[in-house]
Amino acid sequence: MSEQEIKQKLDQLADFQARRTLLDMDKRALLDDVKVPEEVQAIVAAGMKKVVEVESQLSPLCQAVNADKNEQLAAIVIPDEIKAALALIDVKRQLVNKNADIRMEEINKQILAKRTEIRASVEAQTRDVYTALNQRKAEIEAEFAGKAEAVDENIEKLTAEIKSDIKAFGASVKSEYYHGVYVKGRVTWNTDMLDGLITVIPQLEKARKVGDPSVTLRKI
Repeated sequence: MSEQEIKQKLDQLADFQARRTLLDMDKRALLDDVKVPEEVQAIVAAGMKKVVEVESQLSPLCQAVNADKNEQLAAIVIPDEIKAALALIDVKRQLVNKNADIRMEEINKQILAKRTEIRASVEAQTRDVYTALNQRKAEIEAEFAGKAEAVDENIEKLTAEIKSDIKAFGASVKSEYYHGVYVKGRVTWNTDMLDGLITVIPQLEKARKVGDPSVTLRKI
């Protein structure tokens, strides 16, 4: 494998990487186009507005109930001379609180019912649109997943070939976009063997181990 041939493979790898980037950009552009239509947004906004209006209409009733309750409670005074009436006063207080709680519960039920009704209406009007949008996004993801997988396989296969070629070539190779850096195998020494052969100089070579060379691809 010549240096020129390795350069050609490095340029091909850069082309694969560029295609992969373009695929991601195309997918993102298509996904960005999958938007909720303005008319659907208007339906949702109108529904939320109705909820706010209902709560605004019924919330004053809650405030009025609380004010009425506080007024009634304030009117219940415990005379010093009628200590025996304390038990009756407690009953009256409990009755006022109970009646207020019942009225508050009814109002809250009305708010909840209206909110549920409005939400159901909005969902019914927009369900098909959101289903279609999600389906389109899923189709885009599936389409580009297949394309990206094919490009990724080419990149992985070509990268392995280039590293193998550069190892065989025995030197770094630089193209326009990539630099295949050849790194010699790391030299390690067997210290146990050296300890035993330290006095026998000719045999020291047996303790020397050279690892396999490696290649690193750097984008330029």
